[in-house]
Amino acid sequence: MSILAPLVLVLSGTTHVAPALSEPSPFPLKTPTACTVVTKADVEQALGRPVSGGVEHKTAPAQSTCDYTSGDGEITIALVHSGDKLDADEEMRELEKILPKGAVREATGIGLRAFFLDIPRAGAQLHVLRGEHDYLMISVLGLGGPSEVSSAAVQIARKALDRL
Repeated sequence: MSILAPLVLVLSGTTHVAPALSEPSPFPLKTPTACTVVTKADVEQALGRPVSGGVEHKTAPAQSTCDYTSGDGEITIALVHSGDKLDADEEMRELEKILPKGAVREATGIGLRAFFLDIPRAGAQLHVLRGEHDYLMISVLGLGGPSEVSSAAVQIARKALDRL
């Protein structure tokens, strides 16, 4: 049953019918972007160090990235809404092909399903499926090895998921 089905059932029992809107709302809904769901303060708190302000790139209507830097390190947040159903196992296989020296490991308690891509001597990426079509990636590179940056990636992901 869709999320709207219970709402339709409740409204069908009422006698009041709302008038149709003749014009679009003057306040259109905004799609969250990577820089709005993860702020500079969020990244600094998670890493315990200052970072540069976020630089946002909107690569498609439902896809954006936000880059923060600190020294030689880079933190990238990516949000993607896919028209196709996402497959975590397939995503993991593709990452292993692209980066065979990386190690993929499950991350528990985050989103619908999540996993890390550990990149030796570079850092880690946390990939989170929020639903069947929504994807969040937190990449922390150049600021330590996977074991040093993974907890910061999780903290950043939790902030982002709370805002989505």
